[in-house]
Formats: sequence, C-alpha cells, structure tokens
Amino acid sequence: MQKRRLIVIGGVAAGMSAASKARRLDPDLDIVVFERGEYVSYGACGLPYYIGGLTESKERLIARTPREFEKMGIKVFTSHEVIDVNFEEKTVKARNVKNNGILTKSYDSLVIATGAEPIIVPFPGVDLENVLTLSTIPDADKIKEIASNDDIKDVVLIGGGYINLELIDAMTLLGKNVRIIERMDTLLNKFDNEFGEMVKKESEKHGVSVHTGESLEEIIGNNKVEKIKTDKGEYPADLVIMALGIRPNTGFIKDSGIEMLKNGAIVVDKKGRTSIPDVYSAGDCATIYHKIKKENVYIPLGTNANKQGKIVGSVIGGEDINFSGILGTAVLKLLDMTFGMTGLTEKEAKNLSIDYGTITVDAPNHAGTYPGMKKITIKLVYENNTHKILGAQLAGEDGVAKRVDVLALAIDRGMTTEELGMVDFSYSPPYATPWDAVAIAANAVK
Repeated sequence: MQKRRLIVIGGVAAGMSAASKARRLDPDLDIVVFERGEYVSYGACGLPYYIGGLTESKERLIARTPREFEKMGIKVFTSHEVIDVNFEEKTVKARNVKNNGILTKSYDSLVIATGAEPIIVPFPGVDLENVLTLSTIPDADKIKEIASNDDIKDVVLIGGGYINLELIDAMTLLGKNVRIIERMDTLLNKFDNEFGEMVKKESEKHGVSVHTGESLEEIIGNNKVEKIKTDKGEYPADLVIMALGIRPNTGFIKDSGIEMLKNGAIVVDKKGRTSIPDVYSAGDCATIYHKIKKENVYIPLGTNANKQGKIVGSVIGGEDINFSGILGTAVLKLLDMTFGMTGLTEKEAKNLSIDYGTITVDAPNHAGTYPGMKKITIKLVYENNTHKILGAQLAGEDGVAKRVDVLALAIDRGMTTEELGMVDFSYSPPYATPWDAVAIAANAVK
C-alpha cells in the first residue's frame, strides 16, 4: 500500500514547522520539502545581528540542517524552485536551480509556505552594484562581506520599517555613516506617530541621518552605487539597502484560482486550509486571523509563521485543531531603546470606527531606589464603554519586552484596564515598583 504523501513548498519557518509536526503525529507519512534556497529552518529575524557581528556565524541561525531532517524521515530538496502546481492532478513540478533538472511529484496533502519577497521598485540605478535587499542568508552574507570593507563608509537605508531599523544597529556597530530615507512622515509607521518620532530622536542621538517625508528618485553611479537622489537632495552612498516592504511569494500560482488577497496572500481558515481541497498554506505567504479585528489580515512575522506551521502540521497529522488567531505582537531593538506593540494602534481603532479611548503614561521600569531606573512610555487603546484593552505600544531603554508580552496576554484574555490594574505582579526594586509600569498605565484609565 502506497504511503500518503505530504509535499511542502518552502523550507523555512512555517514549512519546516508543518513538516516536523506532521512527522511526529504520523510516522508513516511520506514527507517531501522543496526549498529554492540553499538553507532550511533558519531564523531570518536574526540576519541583521549576523551582519553586525553580534551573531558570530550564520550556522547559529540554523535550527536544523537538511541532513538532520532526513534523519527524521523528511526528504528535503534544497535549490529546487517549484514552478508549477496542478491542483486537479495534485502534482508539483520543481526545477533544480543549479542544473535546470525538472522533478515532478504527486501529493495527497500540499502545504504552500513560500514566504515573502522584497518589493523591488524599478528606480533608475536599482541594478547597480552594492544596491541590495535583505531576506535570506545569502543576502546577509553579501551585505556582511561588502560592509566589512573599510572603503564602504556611507550606508543608505531606503524604507523605515523593521528590517532597516534593525540594520541601523548593525551598521552603527560596524562604524558606518548611516542615513535612512522614508517617504512617510514617520519611521516605524506601523506604530502611532509619536512612537515614530521617538525612533527618529533615538536614531539621530546616535548620529544617524533621518529623512522622513522624502522619496527616493534615482540611484546614481558608474557600475557601482556612488550616491542617491531624492526629491529633496543628493547624498553619498557606498551601500544601499532597499526595504520598501514585502509581498507574498505566490506568483507561481496566481492564475490557479486559489483565493488570495489583493497583495497575493493566500486566504486560509483557522486550520490553515485554502480554498482548494487538500491544500494548506502558512507563514508570510498566507493570511492570518486577527483576534481584535476579527478578520483575515496580512501580518508577516516569524512568530505567526511558526504557529501557523504547527497548526497545519497538526491538522495534516490527524488532529482536529484550530488556530485562535494573533494580535500582531512585535518587539524591536533600536540602538539603546526597545519598541513593542500588540493589538490595535490608535490609527487602526479609528479606521475601524471603534468607540475607543487612549491613555499614555511614563512609568519607571524599576524602583528609583535601585540604580539605573529608566522610564517606559506605555500607550493603551481601550473600548470607552467597557474599558476592555484593545492595544498597547511601548518604548523605553529597559523592561519593554517583558511588559509588551504581559499586555499581549491581557488583550488575548479580554481583560479590562480595571482587571489588569489589580493583577498580582511581582515586586522587587531591581525589577519593578510596588505598582508595576503595566498596572500604572491600566490604572490611569478613568
């Protein structure tokens, strides 16, 4: 009797989580993974720290190698790009990117976990040498190699989102002159504007040139980039890193009839099932259910990808399980500060026509009687009539990551500000005040 076969397209977070969970639940399942890159199961979120030298080797980013997966009974084909899926015949066609050989395999269950790819805007000069994007380990290798050259002095980051803000850290550590260009009015525009202003202030404090409300027009150079031109000026550039957003890597099935959002994200239900029978999707190429918005959204984060992959693998392995959803919780280190968010921002609450209120407090991260006390800015978004917490944003030099997770749990459990304000948080002068910063913010709501 022929074994049931699972094919997974994409071998990073979501794909390998799905394959590993399905293997644990069904030892007889024939599992095949196609990955167009050379590496599988690595933490892409750690790439900026590898570039900056904080992570000493790329091997530290890799959770498991293809050989380790083979020992688990998962066949991994690296350097194989899937070029066609026939949903009617239930076959997948993959091309070996090294020798152009074609491999076709049938499936009983299929997981599409192809992730996302950087958006490339065809600015004049975008093809010059030293104009790069950061998405994969080979991307990071190339940026690290170029940036290690002492002749590379001026680094320009195009786009003010998570990737380039993390690269500010890396390039500052490497001693580069860093300039960041963002066409929106603030950096980190997933947050409310006042937090973007804090990002700008922190960056400028460390010598970073910040240009908001400014748009790239041209990249200039002779073979290699020499400068960039915006709508407001020209600036020297030895290395340009483009991070203008990402889009789901689903072009190879765009005409298949599978349900997608306008940006190409594959629509899935709470089990990771797509609109096509026996086809699942997870990670940065798929939608995900937002608990507060109560709709499918596109929020590509490593945490989401791993959770979705586990759910899909569980369902394929025979479990009847649903994914409850996410809040978009995220945290970012920028130089000496940390920024965190969870749930809705004020901008989102307004766009959803929610009757909301906000409160912003500056609270101590620990007791003033203990050395090194710092302030944490906490902004809460809540329902006016019930005081149910809808979202939180935080910024500070110490203690932010702990508190954003506390607030994520509070929102996940549907707590009100009154309930959160009386939680029995721990207290010791090195870690908190008798009223923790989270409780101070919650109790400020009247």
